[in-house]
Amino acid sequence: MAVDVRNQFGPLEALVRAIADRKERPTPWVDATTYPWSDPDFSKRYVRRADYAQQIGMNETGEEVESLISALQAKPKARILDLCAGNGRHAVGMALRGFRMTGIDIGPGAVALARETAKNLGLAVDFRELDVCDLAIEDAYDGAYLTCGGLSDFAPADCNRLLAVVERALVSGGRAAIEFADAASAAGDVRAWQFVQAESSLFTDVPNLQLEERLYDADASAEVIRHYVVPTDGKIFEIARCRRYFTDAAIREAMTTARFGLLEVVPGSAPGLKKIIGIKN
Repeated sequence: MAVDVRNQFGPLEALVRAIADRKERPTPWVDATTYPWSDPDFSKRYVRRADYAQQIGMNETGEEVESLISALQAKPKARILDLCAGNGRHAVGMALRGFRMTGIDIGPGAVALARETAKNLGLAVDFRELDVCDLAIEDAYDGAYLTCGGLSDFAPADCNRLLAVVERALVSGGRAAIEFADAASAAGDVRAWQFVQAESSLFTDVPNLQLEERLYDADASAEVIRHYVVPTDGKIFEIARCRRYFTDAAIREAMTTARFGLLEVVPGSAPGLKKIIGIKN
């Protein structure tokens, strides 16, 4: 459907020029870190962006779950830890296959939906609303995983902290499958406009224009992703996050620092993603 932005947003030429002419380059993990996942309104918008009534039946979820089971070599009734579990689609899929699941996420909306889904299916999944880096090790897990390239959303120090938490949470011989953005997929600088309907937007509850700007910093092996959001009232605001890219050597070094024995680096769940499988010695 064509959208006449002039009628909704007024003249945008000056705005576009002002954004496009910005010369300063942001520093990853300094000028931006990550989205406000713990904010209730942001989390609510994240949850509503897809048709979750069908989330457990999605083909890709089933394929990803089977891939995780294979990577973890998980045996029936194993205790598995889902890090950054989001809406719970993987944890619920694992629970339906008989695994004892714990899911951790910082987003209140996502955790609420995950709990509701598990309850409606009669599953006893332990979903916890907290920062994965603050996880207190109360239980010993046979396996752990982080999907959707999630490791790349953590700053270097937090990444090391998270991997150390995962290593401590596993029993001896337990496996971890950690997904990350592959350095070979980094695209450099990119800008793109899009019109976003209210029900599809992460950033506001009204229709809006967004300029997404990706600025890659080769020294940091990371990019800053900035969104300039123009709601219907024309009052622009900006939101940004970082994404870190790993070479195979860099991810192996991070896992070694966390005291994992390394098994292999394999393709991830989507183009541009890879997964490293480590074992606790």
